[in-house]
Amino acid sequence: MSSNLSHSSQTRKTVIETEHGVVAAQHRLAAIAGAEVLAAGGDAVDAAVATSFVIGVLEPWMSGPAGGGAMMLWRAEQGQAHALNHGMRSPGALDPANYPLSGRGKAGDLFPWEHVEGDRNVQGATAIAVPGVVDGLGQAHERFGKMPWAELLAPAVEHARKGLLVDWYAALVIASCTRALAQDADAADLFLEDGQWPTISGWTALAEKRLDQSRMADSLDQIARHGARALYDGDLGAAMARDVQDKGGCLSHDDLQAYRAEFSAPLDFAYRDARFHVVPGLTAGPTFRDTFTSLATEDLGSAPGPDSYAAMAEALKGAYARRLGSMGDTGESPE
Repeated sequence: MSSNLSHSSQTRKTVIETEHGVVAAQHRLAAIAGAEVLAAGGDAVDAAVATSFVIGVLEPWMSGPAGGGAMMLWRAEQGQAHALNHGMRSPGALDPANYPLSGRGKAGDLFPWEHVEGDRNVQGATAIAVPGVVDGLGQAHERFGKMPWAELLAPAVEHARKGLLVDWYAALVIASCTRALAQDADAADLFLEDGQWPTISGWTALAEKRLDQSRMADSLDQIARHGARALYDGDLGAAMARDVQDKGGCLSHDDLQAYRAEFSAPLDFAYRDARFHVVPGLTAGPTFRDTFTSLATEDLGSAPGPDSYAAMAEALKGAYARRLGSMGDTGESPE
């Protein structure tokens, strides 16, 4: 039975119904938060704010206030596209010499970059960059939002007060990261039992094991009451920088206070009979453009086949070679 399940089981997510737009999120409750904003008459940006903060609570292994991102906005009433880059930035005191390559080939991370000694670039305080997502969402809301900021963050605060339900998927992710989590006392205290065993929900569908995210709820409440810049300019930012430095990182309060997400003109390009708008800078936008620019001259045929797949693979290979080999943080505004 177990062998059969391991080879044939399928996982499907239930969809939600929305009005006045569509919300897509990795977690159903995050999508519901955005859908409720749309149903209440909120702008798409309002829905994005609510969804983003909830997903940071419910899937902290991929999202959260200390992360970054990019936003491509299309304002139909003006027929205009806006690009917002709120990616992370390197702390001012960061020294590349503190991240020597190990010589052990590619890292086992999301990106195929070279392995760094001790995984200092992806684990622990030395991997912490200047976060951008909160300022980015704040700027987008200030420019295009319709609903009150605090109202949009209320669902995330509520979910954090309740705590993340450790279902089978959360337990799987926590278990897969146990070794890394155990290296940080605070992470171990939150995600592990007795600082060493992965938190699991039990073997029944009635399990109600939750993480204690009360401290995150307090932080989100401050951001809700005082605005996005609370993470950067106030006591919250100072505490964050102090924690990172105490653990060996170099993020400073000055780094946080200096951070600003940037609106810019999008990169526009044509591909066959379509036109695309993508976010410039250190995002997937330029790589997306490079890939389709390479494919524009290829004969992909009327249906997918070996030749079209080979052409796509070559286009992606070239685009990623440029991305990982020559793109970097110049400190300048996006092109």
